[in-house]
Amino acid sequence: MFQHRGVVEGFYGVPLAAEDRRWLVERLGAWDMNLYLHAPKDDPRHRTRWRERYPAAETSEFAALVACGERAGAGVSVGFAISPGLSIEYGSRADRKALAAKLVSFRAIGSRWFALALDDVPSELVHASDRRAFRSLAAAHVAVAHELAEALGPDATLLLVPTDYLGTAATDYLEELGGALDPRIEVGWTGRTVVSPTITAAEAAARAATLRRPVLVWDNVPAADGPMRPMLHLGPYVGREPAIAQHASGVVLNPMERIRASAPALATAARFLADPNGYDPEAAWRAALRETGDGAPVEFALFAAAHRFSAIAPADRDAELEREIDGLSLALAAERDPAPALAALGRTLAARADVADALRERLSDARLREEIEPWIASHAIETRRMRNAVRALEAFFGERSRSAQVLAFFAMEGALSRETCPPQASYGPRRVLYPQLVSMRDDAMSFGSDPVLITGACLADVLVELAERVALARFSAKLDG
Repeated sequence: MFQHRGVVEGFYGVPLAAEDRRWLVERLGAWDMNLYLHAPKDDPRHRTRWRERYPAAETSEFAALVACGERAGAGVSVGFAISPGLSIEYGSRADRKALAAKLVSFRAIGSRWFALALDDVPSELVHASDRRAFRSLAAAHVAVAHELAEALGPDATLLLVPTDYLGTAATDYLEELGGALDPRIEVGWTGRTVVSPTITAAEAAARAATLRRPVLVWDNVPAADGPMRPMLHLGPYVGREPAIAQHASGVVLNPMERIRASAPALATAARFLADPNGYDPEAAWRAALRETGDGAPVEFALFAAAHRFSAIAPADRDAELEREIDGLSLALAAERDPAPALAALGRTLAARADVADALRERLSDARLREEIEPWIASHAIETRRMRNAVRALEAFFGERSRSAQVLAFFAMEGALSRETCPPQASYGPRRVLYPQLVSMRDDAMSFGSDPVLITGACLADVLVELAERVALARFSAKLDG
């Protein structure tokens, strides 16, 4: 079992409401996780206006959240992060005093878990005074982290999220950081890239060796911010080798802005973190869907199957449906009677046709229903598009007149023209950019070998295009003959 098991609210987007944070902390306790870290990138007092104290009302909400964590399960530590790297002058006494005071104010309401987040900031010293005061960026970060740790006290846990927070290279910055930083300070790492499709024990071991301590994995799953916004990542937690537990002090997952919809990934991750070697992702996923989809569990499972596609599952677009489409394609390619394959595909799509109404009418969690409504609408549209394609194919191969078959093709295209393809991705994306960088250095930022820009991966388009190819080939051949 990992020591630290939890969630970091670290996405770009609208920060969670107080009600949703309480819900999350309670769920973490129920899932036997033990950490929630407040670090929303678009909270101005976390990042751009980090020097400002939170107003009394928000401080009271944070205090209530800390108390909620103490009551949840066996106890969930509620921690707070500050991200000053866009503007801080590391050598400034005033800035360092403001930074320490900000985190100490959270200690005053009962928190004992803190983070200094220096990610997504310049990778060189910006201020002339800092260049005079410190030999390197790493030296500045070490000095500030040590001062914070002293201010917070020996019973506090401090995490440093370094500027080189991803990749596998042992950069000069990381070598210096690992050698000079107090070994009691945790250091974060996202894996080989921003949203790592897999994390291996060898990768974790290499980063731990560079840092001279176990890493704390900041896992950007199931986050769907920035260019990933079309996606709804509802799949299970996969792709992490159990043996990373030997080189990592813990894992914190970065969820979607849609926190209730993040539950399937978070709940399955909790199972992995508690028992990496015994983890069964599909069994854990089915259990999570029953919990999350209370009121309409069967329909929610069908809906979730169409939204498993992600950087960690880039081939998953609804496996059952894809098998049926592949079966039809094979029958057509082999010039076999496609009727059995069409019938099976029709039944599979018919089950999905009722999903939208069922979720809207029976899903118990109203806030979840609100979060996923754009994707409920998308799922309904894409399902209708595929059913129209199947009806046309049935007409092409049925005992209908040639004119009726051609008119069925016209009817399919007419129906498709009335449906605007939604921006939200169901059954796989039409276009999505995953930010798979392998370096955050100002002069070396680049993508690695993991998939970055994925296009043309919507399963509904695959079936519609198959029907169109069949129609054009079939009717053109007749005309030519």
